[in-house]
Order: sequence, then C-alpha cells, then structure tokens
Amino acid sequence: MNHAYVDASWHELPDGSGVGGWGLVLRTPGSLPQRFQGQLEAPDNNAAELRAVLEAVRLAPAGEPLNVFTDNQAVIAAVSRGRGGPRLGDLAREVMDEAEGRGVTLRVGYTPRTRRHMLSAHHLANDARRGNGTPGLNQSQADVLIEQRPALPEARVSLRRSGERVTAHVVLDPLSDVPPSAQALLAAVALAQPGESLVVRRASKVAQALWQRPERALRPAAQATLLGARQAAEAAGVQVAFLGVG
Repeated sequence: MNHAYVDASWHELPDGSGVGGWGLVLRTPGSLPQRFQGQLEAPDNNAAELRAVLEAVRLAPAGEPLNVFTDNQAVIAAVSRGRGGPRLGDLAREVMDEAEGRGVTLRVGYTPRTRRHMLSAHHLANDARRGNGTPGLNQSQADVLIEQRPALPEARVSLRRSGERVTAHVVLDPLSDVPPSAQALLAAVALAQPGESLVVRRASKVAQALWQRPERALRPAAQATLLGARQAAEAAGVQVAFLGVG
C-alpha cells in the first residue's frame, strides 16, 4: 500500500491575495520516503491543503491504491464526503478526477501533525511558502537510527538507503573526551556517502547540540574531533538532519 503525508502553509499578503506552500512525504513499499514541496497562489489555507492532496495523487504510482493522511478535517470532508462550499467542492472534484484518470483508489484520513512524516510535510510546506528550498531535498537520502543503552558499552547504528541496509556496532570509549552519544553519531555520519543527506533518529540532545555547535564541547580535544568531523562532512557534501531525541 502506498501512503502520502501532506500538509500546507498559507499567508495572506497586504493586497489581500495569498501565497501558500505544500509539502508531502510519499512512502511506497520497498523504497525510502520521498519528499516533495511547492509554492502556489491560494485564496486560503484549505485550498493549499487540497493542492497537497492533488500533488500526492499525481506523484503516487498509477493504478495502485493510495492512503493520504492530513490533519485538516475540512479537506477530509471535502474529498471523502463531498462537503464544503463551492470552492472546496471544485478543488475536491479535481482531486477525484485526477485519481480516476490515473487509476488510483484514493482514501483520505486523519493523522496528527506530531507524527514523524506529517511533521516533515509541515516543514516542507513552510519552507516552500517562504520561497526557501528545503536543504537536502534533492540529494540522495539515507535514514539512520541510533540505538544506545546507557548500561552497554556499545551503540547500534542502522543506515538505510535505496537498495542497501548497513548495520554497525560501535564500541564506545568511556575514556574519550567525546561523549558516548556523540561517538555514536560520528560513527553514523562516517557511513554517509558523498553528497548524501542523512536523516538521523534518536540521536541524544547532547549529540545533536555538539554536532551543531562543536564549540560547546567542554574539552579542546572533543571540540577538535567534532569540528574535524563537521568539516569533513561539509567537504563531502553530506548534510545531517535530526528527527526525535534518543
């Protein structure tokens, strides 16, 4: 089953017109999540939200069922039950016509914005509305999961990119100037390929803070190690984003 998580952002301009952005995360079996975004002129937020649904239908595989998740109840009512005013009704019919034309069996349901992929769609939409491309959107992407238990002297780093899964067991050095959680993060970054965007889950707050600002490290040796890793990643075109806290 294919799944799309969609969201939109909208802002009224001084002349009374509106500018919006849409974002979506598309998940298809056997593939990493794909992220898309776009900017549009829109009369209100609901119109921008329906555009996100329309783009999900356009981007999903033809001839296959699609579940679209949104946190907008008006969009769900318009697409699923034909409710709403004339403007919403026209946009909802455009969505359904597109689905029929592509052979997509469409179901629209509710998911809160706090869910991982919904939050990603939200950020994509906000960036698009502001006219800023989301960093790393057009790069190849890898998902990274860091699993670390305080009582154990090692961490498990799992990386998944298109066509490949990598698992590394990282022995943590308790005598190192670099905190153990940051050691695990550095091991994860070392697995990246040139030009790759890493989406890291469950990195600790300490590891995130030290990666973003190595000068926060208490010891000079740790600062040097973290800064060197940051510089090496930047030279290789590797970008690191964080989701959730371990």
